[in-house]
Amino acid sequence: MSSPQKNNNSNNDTSHYARSLMIGAAGAFTTGVFGAIWYTKRKQAKYPHHEPIHQHQQPAAYTPPKLTPAELEVAKKDARFFALKSLTYGTLLAWAGAGVLAVGVGYWLDVRNFREFSDKLHTIVPKQTARLRRALGGKDLTMTPDEVDELEELAQEVAQDE
Repeated sequence: MSSPQKNNNSNNDTSHYARSLMIGAAGAFTTGVFGAIWYTKRKQAKYPHHEPIHQHQQPAAYTPPKLTPAELEVAKKDARFFALKSLTYGTLLAWAGAGVLAVGVGYWLDVRNFREFSDKLHTIVPKQTARLRRALGGKDLTMTPDEVDELEELAQEVAQDE
């Protein structure tokens, strides 16, 4: 009898999933930070460093380039194209990232559809949030009389404001 119960508890133990997800998230964050630093240093190395402006030197006055009306129209058209292209690539990357994230979470939690995902979360969330539920009022999450009075006062204030 103890063997099936032990086996049942091991199926419901999800701490290794949470640990793996946290390690993966930390790795992705660290990779992003170091990747940004590496990219910035690489870009800075491409361009020559300018001499710093000393206090006694005055920088040359900037004069914006003069564009003819035809050049201005071409520049506006190019800017619109670049904005649309950027929006398209950003949208594709966001959808692809969300898809990869969904597939990755599904793989790590060993689920194949939303029903299995829901059942798995019904197992994981209560274990991970037990301390939070106790702090919020116990297992049943019942409201104290003071909280009920405060909620009624807020409702009356909202009704008076309207």
